[in-house]
Amino acid sequence: MTLINEDFLLTTEKAKELYQSVKDIPIYDFHCHLSPKEIYEDKNYETITDLWLGHDHYKWRLMRAYGIDESLITGDADSFEKFKAFINMLPKTIMNPMYHWCYLELARYFNHFEGVQNSDAGELYQKLNEKLQQPDMSPRNLLRKSNVLVVCTTDDPCDDLHYHQQLAADDSFEIEVRPTFRPDFYISLNQETVHKAIQKLEDATGASIDSLADYIKALESRVDYFQEHGAKSADQSFTEVVLTGLSEEEAVAYFSDLKNGKILDNRKTRKLAGYLLTRLAKSYKKYGWVMQLHLGPLRNNNTLQYERIGADAGFDSLGNLLNAQELNQLFDHLNQNDCLTNTIIYPHNANDHQMVQSTAGNFTSKDVKVQLGAAWWYNDTKDGMIQHLIDYANIGLLSEFAGMLTDSRSLLSYSRHEYFRRILCQLIGSLVENGEIEDDPALLEGILKDICFNNAARLFQIENIKEIH
Repeated sequence: MTLINEDFLLTTEKAKELYQSVKDIPIYDFHCHLSPKEIYEDKNYETITDLWLGHDHYKWRLMRAYGIDESLITGDADSFEKFKAFINMLPKTIMNPMYHWCYLELARYFNHFEGVQNSDAGELYQKLNEKLQQPDMSPRNLLRKSNVLVVCTTDDPCDDLHYHQQLAADDSFEIEVRPTFRPDFYISLNQETVHKAIQKLEDATGASIDSLADYIKALESRVDYFQEHGAKSADQSFTEVVLTGLSEEEAVAYFSDLKNGKILDNRKTRKLAGYLLTRLAKSYKKYGWVMQLHLGPLRNNNTLQYERIGADAGFDSLGNLLNAQELNQLFDHLNQNDCLTNTIIYPHNANDHQMVQSTAGNFTSKDVKVQLGAAWWYNDTKDGMIQHLIDYANIGLLSEFAGMLTDSRSLLSYSRHEYFRRILCQLIGSLVENGEIEDDPALLEGILKDICFNNAARLFQIENIKEIH
C-alpha cells in the first residue's frame, strides 16, 4: 500500500465524501514567491535539484539537522550529489511536514507513488529529470496541472513589472499573474537603509526625493503603478508591530535624522514605520486592496551564515514579540484615520493565533474584513493546520476564512493546497461523525468551497473570477 492513495489523511466516510466536493476546485494563490520571469520564459528546469532544492530553506534546515555538509545544501556541489544527500535523508523526516509534502509532489507531478528508501538515487534522479523535460512540466504547464487560476507574486515597489506586463499581454496564457506590493524595506527604515531606499525610489519614479513628503509621494506613485498593472494587495512583514501616534512634525524630524546618519532607537523607527504604513494604507483603501501583514519572525539569526549565504537561507526563528495592545492600537489608529482596508494577519507564532483573531474581530464589519491568515511557516504542518482551524473557529467565523496560500518559491508546492483540503475535510468530517456538527451536505460543502476558493475571490475582488458552487 502506498502512502499517497485516494484516502490519504481521510479516516472517516464523511471526510472522504466532503473531500470529493472540493478536491477539484481551482486555486487562488493570493501570496507566493514565484518568479514572474520564470513563468513568462516558460523554460523547463534542467534537474529536479534546481526545482526541488534551489530555494527551499525548509529542506535546507532538515539537511543541516541530518548532518549534511553545507556544500551539498547551498554550496557548489554537483547537482546529483545534492539530490542524493536529500533523498537519502527524506525517509528519516517522519512527522515533519516535508515527509508528506515531498511524497505528494512526487505522486502528483511525477507519478511516483513508491517510497524512496529502497530506490536507487541515480535511477530516481534520471527518472525525475527525464520527466522534467516533457512539455507538460514547463512552469506554465505546472501551474495548469495544479489547477491554478490566479497567482499573486511578491514584488519590490520599485520593480518595473516587465514580466507581469508581458504575461498580461500574452493571450496564449490564461492564468492571471498579478503583482503584490511589498514595501517593508521602504517602511522599516534605519540609517543604513534609508539612502538605498531613496535611491531606488528616485530611479523608479524619476523624481528627486529631498524630504519625507517627497518620499511618501514617491511610494504613493508606486502604488498607483502597481494598481495600473493589476495588483490587488500589499504585503508587509515586520518582526514587531509598527507603532502609531507620531505627529507629522516628528515624522519629518525622524526621517531627516536618518538621512543625516543619526541612529534612532527601536521605538522611534517603529513609530516612523507606523506613520509610513498609515500613509500607504490610505492608498490601499482607495484602490480596495487587501493588506497582508506577516508578523513576528526573527530573521537571519546566524551571523556567520548570513554573511556567507545571505537572507532566506533557513536561519530564521519563531518570534515572541507580538503585543496585543500594540496590534489593537494599530488597527484602531487605521480605523480612526479612515484607512483601514480588508486585512489578513499572519502571526509567526501559533501562540498568537487566538490573540490575532480576537483583535481582528474588533475591527471587522460589513464593509471591512480583518482576519487571521492561514497557518504560516512553522505552523504550516498537519498539527499546526488543525490547531489553527480550531483557534480560528473558536474565536471567529471559520466559514469566512480566506483559506490556504502557497507562500513558496517552488511550482511544486501547490500540492500543499491538497494537503490543506484533506486536513480541513478530515477535521469537519470527524466532527460530523462525532455528532458535533449537523450533517447537512449542501451547507457543509458550500462552507468548504468558500474556504477553499470563494472567500479569497470575494476578498481580492478580481472581476472575471467566478465563484464555485
